[in-house]
Amino acid sequence: MQKTKTNSIEDSDNGITINLKKSSLAEFTKRPVPNERDVENFEKIIEDQESEMNPPLDEDLDEEIEESLNEIYQDDNGDMVDVKKMDIKKRHGFFYWFFVVIFFLFAALGAYYFYDSHYLKKSNDAAAIEFNLSGKTDVVAGEEFFYTINIKNTGNIGISDVQIRVNYPENFKIADVYPESVKDNPSLWQFDYLSAHSANEIKIKGTMVGLKGKTGIIQATMSYMPENFSSEFKKEATLATNISDIGLEFDFDYVSSVLAGETDEITIRFNAMENNFINNFRITLEPRENLEVLAADGKAYENLADFTMDRPGVWEIKSLSQEEKVMPIRFRFAKKENDKEALLFKFEYKNKEDQYSEFYNETLNFDVMKSDLNLTLIVNGAREDQGVNFGDTLNYSLVYKNKGETEMKDVVIMVVLESDFLDWRTLKYETIGKEKGNTISWSKEEIPALAAIQKNEEGVIDFSIQIMPAGEPNQKQEYQVKSHARFSIGNIEEGKPVESDNQSNTIVNKINSDLKLSETLRYFNNDNVPVGTGPHPPKVGETTTYKVYWEINNNLNELNELVVKLVLPAYVNYDNKNRATVGDIRFDEATREIRWEIGRLPVTVFSASAEFSISLTPSDEDRNKIMVLIPGSSVSAVDSKTEAVLSQTTKAKTTKLEDDQIAQGDGIVF
Repeated sequence: MQKTKTNSIEDSDNGITINLKKSSLAEFTKRPVPNERDVENFEKIIEDQESEMNPPLDEDLDEEIEESLNEIYQDDNGDMVDVKKMDIKKRHGFFYWFFVVIFFLFAALGAYYFYDSHYLKKSNDAAAIEFNLSGKTDVVAGEEFFYTINIKNTGNIGISDVQIRVNYPENFKIADVYPESVKDNPSLWQFDYLSAHSANEIKIKGTMVGLKGKTGIIQATMSYMPENFSSEFKKEATLATNISDIGLEFDFDYVSSVLAGETDEITIRFNAMENNFINNFRITLEPRENLEVLAADGKAYENLADFTMDRPGVWEIKSLSQEEKVMPIRFRFAKKENDKEALLFKFEYKNKEDQYSEFYNETLNFDVMKSDLNLTLIVNGAREDQGVNFGDTLNYSLVYKNKGETEMKDVVIMVVLESDFLDWRTLKYETIGKEKGNTISWSKEEIPALAAIQKNEEGVIDFSIQIMPAGEPNQKQEYQVKSHARFSIGNIEEGKPVESDNQSNTIVNKINSDLKLSETLRYFNNDNVPVGTGPHPPKVGETTTYKVYWEINNNLNELNELVVKLVLPAYVNYDNKNRATVGDIRFDEATREIRWEIGRLPVTVFSASAEFSISLTPSDEDRNKIMVLIPGSSVSAVDSKTEAVLSQTTKAKTTKLEDDQIAQGDGIVF
């Protein structure tokens, strides 16, 4: 049986039929429009429901609410406000408040600008003056240099009545100034006006001469009056300049023990350094009542300085060079007033205005003795202290002379040698003396002439002794030999003090550091590894390279100006393969010199080494020859303690390779 499909749902209880096919809007429009009765019934139902939900209020409460509402909706005249016509004011937005903030910000900035420009700016401009000094802080004595005073007005107002006053260091000599200073016053400058944002400068040229290490301070003061001001302002600047060097080297040779009434000599040695600005100077000797300065005796000296003695104790040196010059000064103490005397020498530079400035001084101390027997001790030809080396032989000469008015009888002469490094087994005499401890003595038994020494009679005692070879250094020991002689009439009693007048000059020979240079030329190193290349012995037309090794050893004193040099033959080339534990190795193509520059070598660095390669390409003329590869190297240094110049030279090395146990042979080029 076929079923019929329906498109509606019917509710029999409520009498409602819902058409499923048609829309609800269509169904709504088909409903009948309610009449007035239906509307009244609907409103009545609504009112009843509202009454049930909101019961009636109390009358007093109603009146109170009504009064409150009236207060809200009444205007200023007591009339009710028409809410329908009421204007609603909008709140201010972001842009409103943004522009308000900007306005007040600009207003504040304007107020500050007004305050700054009228009050602060005026006072700031008055102090907006830059004032400073510039110039060299280290100079060599006599060097010409500039001081510059810089003035800059960075403000917006000009300044007037500008005055600059300078206080110079006492050892500063003015050569020129720019711009010109106030007439007859090189320390004062005046400017009528200095405009805003302008600058000026003062240049002062001059020299400083003084002792090494002396510092001079220049001070500049500036006073000025800013525009629209009634008060004066001041600025100040200072600069310190130090004399770092004098540009000259001095040395003094003299004997510190002198005999009253006897003529002695001081030899002053000097030379100009590379950076020197003093071309003449004056030497003055501080006068003393018992001191006599004598004229030159006409004795010839090598490298004698160009000088004149203006008067006793004043000498003028006319010219200088880097070559060392000597100037002898003869003097004597007329009598003995003190056991010790000091002589002060001053060295002064004369400027263009003939004004003298001291730049160096030296005090020499002397032991003055008064004795009829003059004893003079000489070691290795010198009466003064000097450095000696380990293993050296000390050759002594003791000169005695009777300077009294009568003969001297039974004279005993003793020499005292104080040192831990003398080898007494090597002592040799011209005339045998008596040894006891560290002394040697001679009497009439050894030297018959000492039985009676006539007036002005003199004699010489000669002997020699060696210094021990270098050993392990011991810093607790004094590495020196201190020597002096003394005499007595009759026997010298042991333990009895000897009067200083009976003593000779004292000589201290400090032992130089044990600097040693070893040099080896090799084809194979100590491990039998080849460090050379090419044929050996060398072959004509082919290149052979060798390695040169240098080693320096030093244990005692610190060394300065240490350098090793080697000049290569024209046929030997430097291969530029070098290494050094300290310092630098350089090769000069023009002079063909290899230099190992070390400079300072402290005691803590007791060993240093270097190596480099050389090459040889023999020509046909060299066939069947033994060729010299290195002619010998030299090492030199200055001992910091003894101030002696140490030097050593090595032997020449050939193609025989004398130092190479494997490659050594006849070394003949084939």
